[in-house]
Amino acid sequence: MRRAPGSSSPGFSPAVVLVVLLAVVVVGGTAYGYQQWQDDIATATAVDSSNPPRGGDGDGGLPSAPSSDEASGDADGDKSGDKSGSGEDGGDDKADPYEPPTFDVLEPTDNRPQPVVLLVGDGYAAGRGASSPGTSYASLISKTLGWDVRLATAPGAGYLSSTSLLDLFIDSPDSVDPDLVIIQGGYGGDGSNDAAKAAIEELDAAIAERYPDADVVAVSPFWPGTLNKQAETRERTVARAWRVDPEVLVLRPQPDGWSTFDTVNGAPDDAGHELIATSMIAAFRESGLAPSA
Repeated sequence: MRRAPGSSSPGFSPAVVLVVLLAVVVVGGTAYGYQQWQDDIATATAVDSSNPPRGGDGDGGLPSAPSSDEASGDADGDKSGDKSGSGEDGGDDKADPYEPPTFDVLEPTDNRPQPVVLLVGDGYAAGRGASSPGTSYASLISKTLGWDVRLATAPGAGYLSSTSLLDLFIDSPDSVDPDLVIIQGGYGGDGSNDAAKAAIEELDAAIAERYPDADVVAVSPFWPGTLNKQAETRERTVARAWRVDPEVLVLRPQPDGWSTFDTVNGAPDDAGHELIATSMIAAFRESGLAPSA
């Protein structure tokens, strides 16, 4: 058959060529779009090793304790919680080794018959829950070690409470002039980790300015009930804030196993006060503050 001038070869009419070209464009565009979509997903889900994710119960770190400002902040003011293993507020304590200070045996000064100890604390320090004043942990320490323990306490006192541990310390009489200051209390409120650290720093500075020759012991928060993440985070925050001062002996009832006891109206019973006293006395002896038994 003769072809008309200008016609294509058999089977390749202009319409057919156009259809083939359109098919190539569609298939190629679809393939490119799919690859771009895959690349976008890979970019969005990639983990930057220099800035790993945080939060939750897994490798990202332990969430910070909830507070009145919705979340407690870390040292940089970030509201996303503690940083696991970062040293300041979260992670394994083994990553942040602690070298407790050592002291000379506490001796009385200024011709006093006994060393004078100022115990600044909450209701536990005041003897709440004990069946009598003589069975409180403060009295047991005094009787066992021969120390004159003076109390500056208030129920619920903590670092961020309306009557704070700093307030109690400042309001204590100058005439006490202690050889040792013991601080024992919890957060006392729902403020952020940063606020608690700042309060501890201020209290530590106040003690150093007022009684520069006194030794200092800080007891981190108790939690006699079932431990939860808030309790653990707050205890760790307090302990590590005090550890910034290498001359302060930091005692930690929660991780060291002497925070669990039976309670009376939320405070230690006699056995609980005895557990606190014996544990603190052992720590005093280990640090050199008290002579060996």
